[in-house]
Amino acid sequence: MSVLSVAVVGLRGIGVGHARGFAALPGDFRLVAGCDLDETRTRAFAGEFPGTSAYPDYAGMLARARPDVVVIATNTVSHAGLAIGAAGAGVRGILLEKPMAVGLADARAVVAACRSAGCALIVNHQRRTYPVFAAMRRLVEEGAVGKLLLVRGCCAGDILSDGTHTVDTIRHLAGDAEVKWVMGQVHRDPPPSGEPRGMGYDASGGWRYGHPIESGAMASFEFSTGVRAEVFTGTMCVPGHRGYQDFEAIGEDGRLWRAGDGAKIPLQVQDRGAGGWRPVEVPGPADPVPTSSTLANYREFARMIREGGGHPLSGDSALRDHEIIMAIHESSRLRARVDLPLGQERYPLELVLEEAQAGGPARKADGVIQPE
Repeated sequence: MSVLSVAVVGLRGIGVGHARGFAALPGDFRLVAGCDLDETRTRAFAGEFPGTSAYPDYAGMLARARPDVVVIATNTVSHAGLAIGAAGAGVRGILLEKPMAVGLADARAVVAACRSAGCALIVNHQRRTYPVFAAMRRLVEEGAVGKLLLVRGCCAGDILSDGTHTVDTIRHLAGDAEVKWVMGQVHRDPPPSGEPRGMGYDASGGWRYGHPIESGAMASFEFSTGVRAEVFTGTMCVPGHRGYQDFEAIGEDGRLWRAGDGAKIPLQVQDRGAGGWRPVEVPGPADPVPTSSTLANYREFARMIREGGGHPLSGDSALRDHEIIMAIHESSRLRARVDLPLGQERYPLELVLEEAQAGGPARKADGVIQPE
């Protein structure tokens, strides 16, 4: 089997991390190019990975390097256009950083473009493959807490940038069943006047990664199996008591608790015979950077490209996550429960801000959503 050539677009931390991961698998991949608008980053990339070419121009990189695989690790607002462009250029596989897009229309367009071009697509919801979550899912399936009733997730950050991991992991713990309906609420504190819009990791001006964000979100949704889910992000998390990406799986006979990244005890169980919490042995590397599972995702991606078939991080799975996140915002916008599939294809928070700018009385009266 031929080695797959890889180009990485977006050469900040996560992009360089992907480059190092693919470079560590020479039997499957060969790193050939990097692309970034920042010349300092392209020089650093070329220096760290001898033999690669660095480009400031994405279209030029696709035309000249002709990679088999493109890794997209840029700001969220650019994800859809870059992914659709790569599929149209004939690449064989795309690893797209989460979230896959901003609005639902763009997310659906990415999946459709890749399917039409025969291009394998995965979205980096890598947390579902961490050993601790594999152990949680196995225990749920084995009935360790009895019939599963509720999965609860909590994380800092906004629902689109960070909550996408939370929603995806909840879906994994609940067996990836279809979601029937979503009920959500968000609030957005007015940003300081004149603060620049955040275009990267740091939120500012009420924006992050090139799109508007809320300050806090909470939601409930129900799977076709009857299992319920709860999500809390940003200011809606319990301050000081929950780590990043904290999860509970609650059943009729007990519950499992993964107490966030960096917890001294990665996984605990409380059941009728426990007399309190007790630790659960989790095989594999410690959180939050399980290199072996990350590399396994890359190897499975190589198999997907060569042979077809599915992947734990498939674009189809990510699209279901994205629909739930958009439904949380749409439910808040409409102040009503929304059923899936979701009809609203725009990013609902943008609609709320547009309505506020136009003087929508319902949104301005509550003092939460303010015009830009």
